[in-house]
Amino acid sequence: MTTNKLREEFDAGELNLLPIMNLICLLIPFLLLAAQFVKVGVILVETPNLTRNPGENAAPKERLDLTLVLTNQGYYLKSAKGSECPAGATRDRKLCFKREDGKLTPKVLKELQLHLWRLYASKYKNFRFPTPDDRHAITLTPEPNVPYADLVKTLDAIREVPTNPTDPPLQAAVPSNGCSLVYNKKDATWGYDSHGGVSVQDTACMYHRVTLALGSS
Repeated sequence: MTTNKLREEFDAGELNLLPIMNLICLLIPFLLLAAQFVKVGVILVETPNLTRNPGENAAPKERLDLTLVLTNQGYYLKSAKGSECPAGATRDRKLCFKREDGKLTPKVLKELQLHLWRLYASKYKNFRFPTPDDRHAITLTPEPNVPYADLVKTLDAIREVPTNPTDPPLQAAVPSNGCSLVYNKKDATWGYDSHGGVSVQDTACMYHRVTLALGSS
């Protein structure tokens, strides 16, 4: 009997959560006001379409098929015309840009970006593509064991026109915001942003239409 009486005396009842909920409701507007909204860059990444009928997706003769292969040793660049390595880059026929001590350094990324600009501006900008936007297209093929951080760095490097190329030099200044795209809700499509009326399609964007070929070699 004594034990039951003690239990009844120390019964605290249900916990009242109403004050805590009121406090949270008051804090939510302050958190929203203090939040920082960051403009997110966009890279158009696509995956290859597969079909049982090879004739449906047959590439036209004018197609460039520029492909960048990312391995643990470095980069290999090729197109429908063959290897696109710079002259004398390496003795390895399957490697254009080699990692430095096994690392993907800013120097290697810069060399890759400048070479892609050389191809884009001097060799393939006026190539007879099926559509004008195809000159901004590239296929990125990473090996399965490549670190994710290296993949992101590569996407950033191939997307933007370099700001200080010498071969060939820039004909116009690169906009300060670089290659940025905007989403058109009306047409449900991505388009090029403009800064002060300047189109960034050719002045800032290089290879931003990326087909990501995962699991390939």
